[in-house]
Amino acid sequence: MTNTLKRRSVLVASAAALVGVSVEESQAKTSKAKDPDLDSVLERLLDQKERGATLSPVQKYCALLSCVTAQALPEAAEKIVLRALKEKVSPLEIREIVYQCAPYVGIGRVQETMEGVNDAFKEAHISLPLPTATTVTDKNRRESGEQMVMKLNGDRMKQILSQVPKDEYDLRVNDLYDLCFGDFYTRSGLSLKDRELAVFGAIATLGGCEAQLRSHIGANLREGTTKAQLVDALRVMLPYLGFPRTLNAMNQVSQMTKDSK
Repeated sequence: MTNTLKRRSVLVASAAALVGVSVEESQAKTSKAKDPDLDSVLERLLDQKERGATLSPVQKYCALLSCVTAQALPEAAEKIVLRALKEKVSPLEIREIVYQCAPYVGIGRVQETMEGVNDAFKEAHISLPLPTATTVTDKNRRESGEQMVMKLNGDRMKQILSQVPKDEYDLRVNDLYDLCFGDFYTRSGLSLKDRELAVFGAIATLGGCEAQLRSHIGANLREGTTKAQLVDALRVMLPYLGFPRTLNAMNQVSQMTKDSK
């Protein structure tokens, strides 16, 4: 949470103490008093009963949390996490969805989003820190990452990477093996299929990354995620993503699934 938000929290707490209400009650009333119409639209769109029908609860929150993580929205993340916990998505799954976005959106955005996630965990009386999900060491992260790349993409990716110029190899290949796949894809706590869905959501939210988005649409399809589930993921993300980027991502899904037939 930023310094501004922290100062605002202190002021809210002080005001709440003067009138004998809890901080949570005061914040909720303040939020509703500011923009009740906008809040009601968002609440309607976040009602997952009619949106994302083909998705499991974990998949729904892969989409939602990756979307707000890519935008570094801690307050939105806090609200979404409280919903996810009520739908029996585990704290470890929630954390791993957010962490999985790091190589794509940058660690800074993940750290900022985790402020809201951890606030929700505290509100739900979940002890922190959560157990580690790291499965690699400094010595084997590259080897483990390379194995994960080949598992997801097969010999096709090996052939592509073999053509990378020598002066670009560390960035394009070694960092890909080490950071993206070694440090994150190998973590426990979330299935590989769900990790790919979270990555799809994060890249779609960034916009302007069509080549990478197509690559991960392909990876999602190979992991067994259907076109209907990718479309539903975009519908779930729509309130925070907006129509232009949602429809841009939809166009890529349509093209990739058409080409795969």
